[in-house]
Amino acid sequence: MTSKKALKQIKLIYFVVTSLLAVFAILSFAFVSLNGAVYVLEATDENNLKSLIIILALTGIPASYMFHSRKIKQINKELTTNQKLIQYRMSFFIKIVTLEGISLLSLLSYLIIGSINQLLIFGLVYIVLALNYPRKSNIFDELEITEPEL
Repeated sequence: MTSKKALKQIKLIYFVVTSLLAVFAILSFAFVSLNGAVYVLEATDENNLKSLIIILALTGIPASYMFHSRKIKQINKELTTNQKLIQYRMSFFIKIVTLEGISLLSLLSYLIIGSINQLLIFGLVYIVLALNYPRKSNIFDELEITEPEL
């Protein structure tokens, strides 16, 4: 696999995840707006679900960043550019999937209880996801490689 192909795969993974999450969010909002909540929970269960999603968001976002930065620091500097990009791709994938999981859980809780707060948490995590767009310059800075090395 070439370095350019690895860069394309990183961007493809990002595009697919963010696009599908946006579509699911729009469909969820439309469904809840038209039909209401899917399941009626007792007040304590609803509060527990809300708290769980908030705790997951508050711990999952920093955890994904810490894991990614730790994996990037562990990449051997003597590896070829292609090998570095393959390791970066895996670390980036785990970071994006972590954020996607939190987003999906908040959307599912929005579908279940119909609380707009859960949709706001989705929006917060989605913004964090959007800020992680894999620009070539950011990848090169993190891996400490240059354009001619491709």
